[in-house]
Amino acid sequence: MAHSNAKQTNGTTQEAHPITNGFKPKIDWTSFANIINGQPRTSSKTYHSTDPSTLEPLWEAPVSTSQDVDEAVSAARAAFPSWSLTPVEIRAKLLVHFGKLAFHDHGAELTALLQRETGKPTFVAAIEVANSYNHCTFHENLRLPEERWEDDEKVIVTRYVPMGVVAAIIPWNFPIVLAIGKICAGLLTGNCVIVKPSPFTPYSALKMVEIAQEMFPPGVLQVLGGDDQLGPWLVAHPGIQKINFAGSIDTGKKIMAECAKTLKRVTLELGGNDACIVCEDVADVEGAAAQVALGCFFNTGQMCVCTKRVYVAEAIYDRFLEAMVRFTNGLKVGRPGEEGVMVGPVQNVMQFEKVKGFFKDSLEKGHKFVAGGQEALENGEGEKGFFLKPAIVDRPPTESKIVQEEQFGPIVPVLSFSSIDDAIAAANDSPMGLGACVWSDDVAAAEAIGLRLEVGMVYINSFEKPDCQGYMSGHKMSGIGGDSGTLGVKEMCNVQVMHTYKRR
Repeated sequence: MAHSNAKQTNGTTQEAHPITNGFKPKIDWTSFANIINGQPRTSSKTYHSTDPSTLEPLWEAPVSTSQDVDEAVSAARAAFPSWSLTPVEIRAKLLVHFGKLAFHDHGAELTALLQRETGKPTFVAAIEVANSYNHCTFHENLRLPEERWEDDEKVIVTRYVPMGVVAAIIPWNFPIVLAIGKICAGLLTGNCVIVKPSPFTPYSALKMVEIAQEMFPPGVLQVLGGDDQLGPWLVAHPGIQKINFAGSIDTGKKIMAECAKTLKRVTLELGGNDACIVCEDVADVEGAAAQVALGCFFNTGQMCVCTKRVYVAEAIYDRFLEAMVRFTNGLKVGRPGEEGVMVGPVQNVMQFEKVKGFFKDSLEKGHKFVAGGQEALENGEGEKGFFLKPAIVDRPPTESKIVQEEQFGPIVPVLSFSSIDDAIAAANDSPMGLGACVWSDDVAAAEAIGLRLEVGMVYINSFEKPDCQGYMSGHKMSGIGGDSGTLGVKEMCNVQVMHTYKRR
């Protein structure tokens, strides 16, 4: 553990906090390594990801070995006793300092790096970096509650205590903010965290955790990059007490089955097929249609909590659809550095081919495209990037692939309904239950509709906008447990009840 170092600032002496690492990395934004026990660690085997907007190869990234996993877990377990006893006020302040260092002082560099590996438009990448800082500041004043019960014989106190070592497994669509939510909750509660970024987007997470070493003691926050073997190694490791995963339903099921072998605690934030219900009393049809379209195609539709089915009241259906198509056709598709770009590429070739499958299925079945369609496929064959023009399918059959499955890309079905009961039944007719949104000028009526939806998150008169203050969780096959908000912090803890008997 690093000793305290005094430094002179404006003629006054300031004391660096004694628990910090003391490691002040000189950031090289073209070189990437694991961080194990506070130090960069290269690997004998490397790989590179691809810029989805140009298909150019990016930098070499480490491929971790099982020995790297063992060493990271050992370092975390060694750091845990001291870190868990560090006052929560200090842990919270270190999180804020880390947030400022990473997302303010290095915010421009992280934004640029994020754009290279994801293809995000500038404004989308900037929002992700800004929201990551918000996570750090939100956790500054969060404290875990204690429940006390007392009678003449005893005092019973219920507390939330840290678990130990948490592995945070991160998807490729939001590689920074989805990581930082798990990091903040894990570190604030006294756990040590090992981050595993997606092989498609390793760079920003590797660099973010490298920056963090200036703030935290060795072993408290680590990162391992790697291939498809790394996740299973972490999930099976007996020295890890919790897996916090965001990703697909299929992978979530495999993780849950493997975690059962060691009875690991698990949080699974999985896929969704979010429905949007637009009521007939919406007066500003043009404005609502624009916002709904933006919610469908934000981040190129690559969001778990994102509108993927739109149900519009028959009385306003034609006007709403026309307005939505008009707005969608005005969305500029392009590379991150181009001015005015609203929709970037699909992030990787695997997802690109999957999303094209939705286009092809609807085209083959004769569904009516009112935006995008065959032209989008012809212009998106991946020669210069994984680009697809946003597409809207007008009233496809309820049983069609485009309605029943999660697209996770820039294509969405729009359907009509004749009664609110029908709309609610259609929205709930899914094995998934992550989010939904309801649009109505009668807020009380919209909230009543929301209460009948079988989802973890409901947005009234807005598209889905996950926020660090709100618990992010799913119903049904969309997950178990959740992140963010005050409940997300509790997810990183075990519960301990202390019974203290009074001496007579």
